[in-house]
Amino acid sequence: MFTRSTFYLLLTSLIFSTNIFAALSLDRIIIYFSPSEQVQDITVTNPDKDTLFLQTEVYLVSNPGRTNEKRVKITDPDKMGLLATPSKAVIPTNSHKTLRLISLEKPIKNEQVYRVTFKPIVGDLKASNTAIKLLIAYQALVFVRPNKPHYDVSAKQKNNQLTFTNSGNINAIMRNGQYCTSKKDDSCKPLTQTTRLYAEQSWTLDIPLGSTRIKYGLFDGDHEKTHTFSITSPTQPAEPENLKKDRKRQRPAGRSG
Repeated sequence: MFTRSTFYLLLTSLIFSTNIFAALSLDRIIIYFSPSEQVQDITVTNPDKDTLFLQTEVYLVSNPGRTNEKRVKITDPDKMGLLATPSKAVIPTNSHKTLRLISLEKPIKNEQVYRVTFKPIVGDLKASNTAIKLLIAYQALVFVRPNKPHYDVSAKQKNNQLTFTNSGNINAIMRNGQYCTSKKDDSCKPLTQTTRLYAEQSWTLDIPLGSTRIKYGLFDGDHEKTHTFSITSPTQPAEPENLKKDRKRQRPAGRSG
C-alpha cells in the first residue's frame, strides 16, 4: 500500500470568538538514509499569522505495511535509533526552520522504518464564545538503509492472481503498472493498483482478463526501473460457484462391479 502524506486532525473545543488554525508545512515527507548517511535535514515552514510552537515525536515502526503494523513512540535515549533535533522549536510567522534527523545506528538486516510527527502546540486561550481550534500535525516517513541495499521482487501466478514477493532488504514502490494482452507494447493498458512493497512482504494482484504479461515500475527512492512479469497462461473468467455445483450434480454415478 502506497504511502501518501500522513496527517492527523485534532479538534479541540475552546472558548474563543473565532476559529483558530495552527498551520505548518514540510519540504518533504519521505526521507531515505543511504548506508553512508547519518544526517538529513527537513525544513518546517510556518505560513500562519501567529507564531508556531512545534514539537517532534519519533516512532519506531515494526511490521511496516502489514495488518499488525505497530508504531512505538521512542522516549528512552538508549533505545533511540533516530533522533530529531531540536525536539521543540519556535517558528515566527511566515518563517521557516531547519530540523535535523540523525541516524544513530545502522540496521544489520533489513531497512529500519520510522515515522516522525511534527505537531503544533497552542497555549490556553480565553474568550466569551465557544469555537474550534484546528491543529494539523504531519508525519514524515523515514527509511534507514543497511549495507548493500537492494530490492528483489519476483512474481508467482496462481489461477487468476499474481503474487509479488520482495526478497530484498529495502522497500520498493510498485507504480506505473500496465497489463498487456500480446507481445506488442500497443496492447498494454494502465493498471490503477500501486503499493509500497516492504522487505520480506508480498502483495497479490488480480490479473486482468486476457493478460499475457504485467509490467511495473519499481522505485527504490532514487531510481525507477521497469520490470516485466510473465503470465504463464492467459487468464479466463472464473466459473461461478453455483455452476460448479450444478455440474457436479449432473455427473453420472459410477457402476458397481
